[in-house]
Amino acid sequence: MPKKKPPQTLPEDWVRGERKSLRVVEDLGFPSRGVPDGLVVQKITKSKNLEATYLPLAEDDPRDAGGGARGGKKRRVRRRASTGTQDPWEAAQKAILWAKADLQRLRTRREETEEQKHHSLHAYWERWLVKETKRRAGTRSASRIRDDILKWEGEGYGIKHQPWSNKPVDRINTLDLEDYWSVLDQRRTPTNDMSGTKKQQKTLIRKLLTEARQQDFPHLVIPDFPEISSQKKQVRHLTRKEWDLLLKKVVELSEGAARKDLSVSDYQDLQFSKANNQNQRNWVDLYDCLNLMWFFYLRAEDLPRIRAEWFQDRGEEIVCVLEITKGDRNKQETRHYRSDALKNWRRMNQRRPKGFLVFPHTKRSAGETNSTLKRTWNLLLQKALDACEIPSEGMTMTNIRHTAFRLTLEEAPELGQAPAIHSFAENGMTSAKMLQETYLRFIEQESTAKKVRAKIKPGPWSMVRGRIEDPD
Repeated sequence: MPKKKPPQTLPEDWVRGERKSLRVVEDLGFPSRGVPDGLVVQKITKSKNLEATYLPLAEDDPRDAGGGARGGKKRRVRRRASTGTQDPWEAAQKAILWAKADLQRLRTRREETEEQKHHSLHAYWERWLVKETKRRAGTRSASRIRDDILKWEGEGYGIKHQPWSNKPVDRINTLDLEDYWSVLDQRRTPTNDMSGTKKQQKTLIRKLLTEARQQDFPHLVIPDFPEISSQKKQVRHLTRKEWDLLLKKVVELSEGAARKDLSVSDYQDLQFSKANNQNQRNWVDLYDCLNLMWFFYLRAEDLPRIRAEWFQDRGEEIVCVLEITKGDRNKQETRHYRSDALKNWRRMNQRRPKGFLVFPHTKRSAGETNSTLKRTWNLLLQKALDACEIPSEGMTMTNIRHTAFRLTLEEAPELGQAPAIHSFAENGMTSAKMLQETYLRFIEQESTAKKVRAKIKPGPWSMVRGRIEDPD
């Protein structure tokens, strides 16, 4: 215990009861060595005993936001403890002992917290983000960094907001991940079971843990993730009748221009207005856009980049060589499976022999799928569907890709069987598994039900009309 100071005269305003606190060093004269700045003893209403209180330096305080309420938006909270005595001198001595020990505990906790932060997912996220941003610079996938940032920072569900993200990575376990799955489950809706989000978050977590293993924890075992269950629903696609109606309507809306052999100047002279998307040239562009998806099984994200120079007319077939592919993979060749693609492509190439094929007059945003383009073609698609009295809600160009796959598999069932399914999937820049899960199993279900309905005879007593007689 600090050596008691010789009795001194207490400040007059304290004696008169006008003052409620005494500074241990400045007012009572105790040595300052090792005593936290601002240590005071003070009167409180809840007790006759004096209270010791001080505010540690922010760099010594391990509390969130340095002890600041509301994430640091309010002033920091002081440390407090009862001295157990009413005597100012005795209270000051006890305050010094308590404050020195408390400050040491805070500093130790602060060091431990800093060490944990150095080995938490937060640290590896920062390192991974820098490396990944640099690696993707100048590539098509550069814009996808924003998606990764959203997975990390997304309000409420982002990884950074989960308590276990602050733990050292070697202490993260399956129970932590189960808790996280519960957080994501709370965001379920009738149309979203969150299985897709779980898969995306799982991928990023594994990448960060792998980063930790490469940097600091060579023997780190990545914990098992909870099972991700999802209910596979049939994707929205058009029937062949609906598809034919759609193309017919788009031709009508283009005043027949979509099916005409137009020169470059003829195409440029088509009626066009920046103020109204539903103009003649845009309807021609939509027609060509739909057919590119239909014949070449393109992804919607390919459309803003696709150029006339990427297509090769080899006489009996047209081959599309995607110069920029998903994930910046090697060039991908895709061929048409429908013979009418030849004339369709040559007509398209006649009016746009060079440059962008899809809405070429719309300005592109560097390195990303242009949102204006997406809005334009999806709006026109929905307007055309409405004109055909085909439900248009939620329909996008991705549904046209689904239509192309689904109807091809319906019209050529052999493409759903090995080995053809593998070449068909590769040609469409997808996998045999995706074709099976997304289209073939639903085609089989519908086909089986249709065959059985034709075979099974109706029951005589289930008919709405008929003679009342005993069944044979």
